[in-house]
Amino acid sequence: MDLVSFQEAQTINHRLDIPELSLVDRDIYAAYGEILGSDIICHRPLPAFDNSAMDGYALKSTDLGKKLKVTSRILAGEDTRTQEVLSGSCVKIMTGGMVPKGADVVAPFEVVEVVDKDMMIAPHDLQIGANIRFKGEEQAIGSVLAKRGEKLTHGLIALIASQGISKLPILRKLKIGVYSTGNEIIEPDQKAKEHQIYNINAVGIISLLQAYGHQAQYLGILKDSSEALMGAIGDFESHDVVITSGGASTGEADILEQSLRRCEAKILYHGINLKPGRPIMLATLGKCTIFALPGNPLSGLLNLNAIVIPTLERLRGARSFYPCAMGAYLKDPLKLKEGRVHMILGRYDNGVFVPFKNGKQGSGAVNAISNSNAIALVGEQKSLLQGHIKILPYVMEFSDTMGAYINE
Repeated sequence: MDLVSFQEAQTINHRLDIPELSLVDRDIYAAYGEILGSDIICHRPLPAFDNSAMDGYALKSTDLGKKLKVTSRILAGEDTRTQEVLSGSCVKIMTGGMVPKGADVVAPFEVVEVVDKDMMIAPHDLQIGANIRFKGEEQAIGSVLAKRGEKLTHGLIALIASQGISKLPILRKLKIGVYSTGNEIIEPDQKAKEHQIYNINAVGIISLLQAYGHQAQYLGILKDSSEALMGAIGDFESHDVVITSGGASTGEADILEQSLRRCEAKILYHGINLKPGRPIMLATLGKCTIFALPGNPLSGLLNLNAIVIPTLERLRGARSFYPCAMGAYLKDPLKLKEGRVHMILGRYDNGVFVPFKNGKQGSGAVNAISNSNAIALVGEQKSLLQGHIKILPYVMEFSDTMGAYINE
């Protein structure tokens, strides 16, 4: 199968069928980071009543500049619906207090001339409505507070709480299974012989998935045999997504693709024209999406972050799944080989991006991941990266509209 470009791979990823995701009720205190399962409609205006934005005096705008009698005091939480401000008078009001009938301006304490304890003069240059938050000015009844597919941030949760909602309908999480493959792989709690390698990949994959709010089940190590692979593939359809590491290249022992084909899986691509991580494979088996990542730790985790994670955001029902780039300055120019997309790990601090080892890390370099916090993607036709560039934080934010995040 021919290599596909990075952009072609993204297009194929965005055509994958989204799983059927049932709704689950979640307590609002435990809903952070979840995906909202239905629209939330405003049924209580925000603010719910006219209230003061400042500590000051509520009065009629026609009485600005006049000497007024202070008749009472209003605190936040008091019901003043039966109270009325008459001409020649005013009321002291605290921030959040309900503005009484008849008042259409609030004069802050610091601009008022206090004549004595019961008399004051407000400046006449205040505008009608000054320092008043009017009922429904933020959200009117019937407006959409939050849309299905939005990720529940602390701000969005606070907005929803303004409606007196304590339970939220959220989309169930994707059921993700993670395998490592290879005869040389052993678990961290075993004693490695000289020819064996500890299972770095599964730990790194699951940890990165958790950073984005996903839950994944570790399913073990698959040996390089058709029997072992065929047996595991038979259970793939019990998951929405299966992620493997290793067994995705074209070496003699890399038999994952042929095992998938024997199980009637559909191979959508096997190999992307990029560095590192060229042998990544995408397949589907029934309703299960399968990502086979390279076995080299750096390649696998970079592929997971730049290619798989945005796809998982879409598959989990999120409205926003396009990576959001941020600007940075590359202090020293970086020369690259044209003809493929490059993924450059590095460190971003105080507006400056410094590539790890000047972009010359090997595909198996584990310490590159732990010492980096951002990625720069460079287009196929670019041989020199310099000056102001676009980077992706290692844990990305997402937008519901596609923006440029590859340095072309």
